[in-house]
Amino acid sequence: MWYSFWKLLFAFYFSLQFRLRVEGRENEPAEGPVLAVCNHVSAADPPIAGVALRRRARFMAKHELLQMPVLGWLLRTVGTFPVRRGQADRRSIRTALDALAHGELVLMFPEGTRSPDGRLMQAEPGAALLALRAGAPVLPMAVIGTQRAMPKGTRLLRRHPVVVRLGRPIAVPRHDGRLTREDLETWGQRFMDGIAALLPTDQQPRT
Repeated sequence: MWYSFWKLLFAFYFSLQFRLRVEGRENEPAEGPVLAVCNHVSAADPPIAGVALRRRARFMAKHELLQMPVLGWLLRTVGTFPVRRGQADRRSIRTALDALAHGELVLMFPEGTRSPDGRLMQAEPGAALLALRAGAPVLPMAVIGTQRAMPKGTRLLRRHPVVVRLGRPIAVPRHDGRLTREDLETWGQRFMDGIAALLPTDQQPRT
């Protein structure tokens, strides 16, 4: 109920502020575990991506955000859980795997931080680790325009069109054994390729 209230409120606001448009909603699996992976260029990306999804999403957010008095409480009430960046956060991994095991949708940003120039960066190993351990399909998502609607380093929202695109899910086999760096890099790149296919030229990774 609480999640639905905030989702409707944000959806209304984003439709006015950004003329938010969602493409490819038919690609979102209606049920079962899903790991949604999205590019990250703005602080506005998490709520916009959440609104674009039909299903309720569990969010990963940096630990510092959930320590803030009001914002942290609000984030926790809608199912957000913390992740400590720059380290193997086992508690966060367990939380995500448990959510996937219960058939939930988990949304994360594989780059680990916001892109400084709007272009797609390389993935950290977390998304590949979760997908392979859970054997969950990966749903690539692309948020387009938020780097201009709310650039990194500002708290002000500008009126600028925003589009969210959902690609076709990527099937991932469950892997219970040892995962090598090559495994994580290979699958991580597949996920980023899936996101890149949805992005315009000016947000493509630098070559």
